[in-house]
Amino acid sequence: MPESHHRVYFLDNLRTFIIICVVILHGATIYMDYPPERWYVTDPQHNLFFTVISRLTDVPIMMVMFFLAAYFVLPSLLKRSGKSFLKDKCVRIGAPWIAGVFLLAPPTAFIACYSRNESMGLFKFWTVAFWTQYYEQSVYWFLGVLFLFFLLFSLVYRSSGWLQSPPAGTPTPAWKILSWFGFTTTLGVFLLSEWHVSEAWFTGTYVFVFQPWRVPLYLGYFILGIIACRNRWFATGGYQPRLVPWLMAWAVSGTFYFANHFNCDHLKLLRYLHQLGHQYLLGQSAGSLNAEQAIVFNAFCLSSLLGGVAFFHRYVNWGDRFSRSLAANSYGIYYVHPLILYPLACGFMGWTFSVYAKAALVILLALLLSWAVSAWVLKKTPVLRRAF
Repeated sequence: MPESHHRVYFLDNLRTFIIICVVILHGATIYMDYPPERWYVTDPQHNLFFTVISRLTDVPIMMVMFFLAAYFVLPSLLKRSGKSFLKDKCVRIGAPWIAGVFLLAPPTAFIACYSRNESMGLFKFWTVAFWTQYYEQSVYWFLGVLFLFFLLFSLVYRSSGWLQSPPAGTPTPAWKILSWFGFTTTLGVFLLSEWHVSEAWFTGTYVFVFQPWRVPLYLGYFILGIIACRNRWFATGGYQPRLVPWLMAWAVSGTFYFANHFNCDHLKLLRYLHQLGHQYLLGQSAGSLNAEQAIVFNAFCLSSLLGGVAFFHRYVNWGDRFSRSLAANSYGIYYVHPLILYPLACGFMGWTFSVYAKAALVILLALLLSWAVSAWVLKKTPVLRRAF
């Protein structure tokens, strides 16, 4: 199992950093070239820089979040009964998910109409339009899928002697686990992308919302987190990812992902790298865009995770008051930031000054205000503080 809390500050800090990246992603998308259709706010000022930030940040962050959530789930189950575990997850994950879908996602989605001056009142939107053509779950979709994974894992745990017993013998070498993990998840992404390559979100059931072809990665990184915990990865004597090789893999796979996935005609170097990778790295058999996307996408996700773990273990492994406060409020920041970030961006749409300064100001204010709401409201209100 992972070592005691003071030995895993670097994972707390990594999780905090990922939450900050989520806010940066959503903020950068406001100012990127060619944003997703009906993004909540699209500022008239935009720049390619924010396209790069948005697209590259979007790839690994949710996989890292699923991994980190799963890494700590096994010790939680070992300390309490299955019933107590599920009750805790209902309070901390299930209830915020439902509240987010019904109370916070509708006004967040309404911002897309408001920022475009579409004539529709909030009440009409909330009671009619949201539940038809505008239905979404904003950032709360992650809580729904995570709650489902926790529920399924608790059922598996009850019938698994391997999970319930303490580690014995020599753990499976990490390179074998990572090889099988990379092969199976990449294959899953490739097979699903053959039928559903679109970036569109599935909302058909109204319960779980997700991007279909990423499901093998959601589940795969969750399972990898459990295996990593069981095999004592990142603990003393366990597997420690090496910083330089994983950061090099991160840089290379990120460059190839951007060059392969986007129209880079005006970026000659990236276009050249795309052609080079297609010919020599991926091979002629990887002529399908879906195959290339699956290989490079997953390589970028995995190298982001393990490179991030190695970096934070070496350089950000502390628990001072500032980092502890950020870590304690990271969940709350994730939860409330859409209702702060997008209205702020709306307010700055009419201001014409440097797009870099505008984006930085909006994102920084959103982070600070979300932190304050989490610390002074979510953590202080008697009912809410049980969840946050």
